[in-house]
Amino acid sequence: MASLWERCLARLETEYSDQDILTWLRPLQVHESAGMLRLLAPNGFVLDMVLERFQARIEVIAAHL
Repeated sequence: MASLWERCLARLETEYSDQDILTWLRPLQVHESAGMLRLLAPNGFVLDMVLERFQARIEVIAAHL
C-alpha cells in the first residue's frame, strides 16, 4: 500500500502543474508516523511557498485519505 504522502501527492498531481509539483512538493523530506505527516522544506523560501500555496489543500487531502 502506498504511503499517506504518496497518496496525497498523487492527488495533488491531478490539481497542480507538473512544474509546481517538481519545484515545491518533490523537494520536501517526508516523515510519516501513525498517520501523521511531517514535511520538511530544504530552505525557508520553499517553506514559505508550501505554506502559502499548498498547506491547506494538503491538510484537506490527508484528512480524507
